[in-house]
Amino acid sequence: MPGRVDVPTNPPEGDDTAAIPPPSILARLRRARRSPVLLGVAVLLAGLTYATSIASYKWHLHTKAERLRAEGVQVQADVSARRDNSGRGGGTDTIRVGYDYEGVRYSERILCGSAGGCTEEPPTVMRVWVDPEHPEEFLAENGNTDDSVFVLNAWGGIPFGLVFAVVGGGLVWVATLPDRTPTRAPVQRGPGRDRVRRTVSARRRRRRNPRS
Repeated sequence: MPGRVDVPTNPPEGDDTAAIPPPSILARLRRARRSPVLLGVAVLLAGLTYATSIASYKWHLHTKAERLRAEGVQVQADVSARRDNSGRGGGTDTIRVGYDYEGVRYSERILCGSAGGCTEEPPTVMRVWVDPEHPEEFLAENGNTDDSVFVLNAWGGIPFGLVFAVVGGGLVWVATLPDRTPTRAPVQRGPGRDRVRRTVSARRRRRRNPRS
């Protein structure tokens, strides 16, 4: 058809902007500001380390309890010195367990119940399963081992560590984002527009300054 103009769908030769792939994460890290990236990485690693350490310690307590329940020697232990830490920021109740094994006295402080504390007054005597090779290690009747009183023995620390990891990852992500400062695009003028404006301006000047 006359007057039809075909608009090219492919970019002109020499214009490689459409073929440039997005920058990789390594390239973005090289161009990122160093201080925010280092801070984000430190927070990310600290959160992951804390969460995985708690999970590993919980697994250690579980396997130890299963082993002592199957292989330990059962003895009677005395329970004393209950300590209530719920009002001092600790949130855990502890008791002291003491027992005799092969003529030697052993004593250790363990959790009274779960991490939330005792639901009732503990008994004065309870059974414990003692490791015959390491008599200082035992499993108490309430399910806690001799090393249950430890800072990593808290399920609540896992989500806390994961939140820190997410925050650190967010800091790294934001620091590697490219700078997208908005710029005003130039006004596109159609063909012949400047010529028309110049012609109108020339006519106005002739009207103001007519030739004598």
